[in-house]
Amino acid sequence: MSKKARTISMAIVIAIVATVLILWMMRKTIATKAIEEGNQLLAEKNYESSLAAYEKAYRWFGKSPEALYGISQSEYYLGRFADALNHANLSIALDSLQSKLFLNRGLINFKLEDKNRAMVDYTKAISLDTLNAQAFYHRGILKASLADFTGSVADYRKAMSLDKENIEAYLKSIEARSAMDDFRGAIADYDKLLSIDLQNDEAYANRGYLKLNIGDHEGAIADFNDALAIKPGNADVIFNRGSAYARKGDFRSAVKDFTEAIDKKHKVDDALYSRALSNINLQKPGEAIRDLNALIQSNPGNSDAIFTLGVAYSAQKDFARAITYFDKVITMQPDLAKAYFNRGVARGNLNLHREAIPDFDK
Repeated sequence: MSKKARTISMAIVIAIVATVLILWMMRKTIATKAIEEGNQLLAEKNYESSLAAYEKAYRWFGKSPEALYGISQSEYYLGRFADALNHANLSIALDSLQSKLFLNRGLINFKLEDKNRAMVDYTKAISLDTLNAQAFYHRGILKASLADFTGSVADYRKAMSLDKENIEAYLKSIEARSAMDDFRGAIADYDKLLSIDLQNDEAYANRGYLKLNIGDHEGAIADFNDALAIKPGNADVIFNRGSAYARKGDFRSAVKDFTEAIDKKHKVDDALYSRALSNINLQKPGEAIRDLNALIQSNPGNSDAIFTLGVAYSAQKDFARAITYFDKVITMQPDLAKAYFNRGVARGNLNLHREAIPDFDK
């Protein structure tokens, strides 16, 4: 071949390579723009459109784990889990070093209730990126679903340390701690949550309820007050504050809150019963009797109300009527020791000592 021919051949080869490279760059540019469009649509929760954009990217630049990842995510949010899993597998086959690809597949496997594979995927995602807060968070959810609450709390705590703004991680940790009856730990998580979100009335209300359960009545009342300052008129919080006042021994404040709950038609039976107990402690048995009769009218089988009605009549020194209610509750619950004891006291006050003695033996 002559020198001129060789020069022409080389020029042709260069032109072909340049053309291929230009086409490759063009295809990649189109695919990249399509992926960016898909990301935007995905963020806007326009999943059908994001799927179309990612599929366009895949058509133009097939060996793209990013396009397959986007397709899989879109299908996941559209509820097409089998298709999502297929594309997740393809994305990992192209790139097995991206943490987010394993996290994505873990989410899909969890939805498909394949918890063993989900655990493997979440753990692999964490091994590839120990700063992947979402992988820790979702592995925590998985562990909680397997009743491994200790393990789930550990993962939630790691997620919180990596992403202090992840409110859901705090809430899930609280949920897991509560399932273990670790109320103090749950309260500590609420403390952290409220340091981030000072206007979260539900967090104050829920922390107050936990404090109520551990006997911190003052702390519970303070939290309920903070919740009501943010969201006034919340009937559930008002009722719970009434319970805290009652346990603290502030029965007047308790009656006020239970009355407001009743007016709002919230937990009416519970509020009537709780107000009756508070009025008995305030030595107002007549008011208690009115509430208990209203409660029994709506729920004739409420043995607690029937027993307490006997107590209220005893407080009025109407021992004969008190005995009739103790008789009723004993018929309903033959092993209720306090009913026998209170009937024995009532009988003793009526000088029915012979009848009273067997009651005390019970």
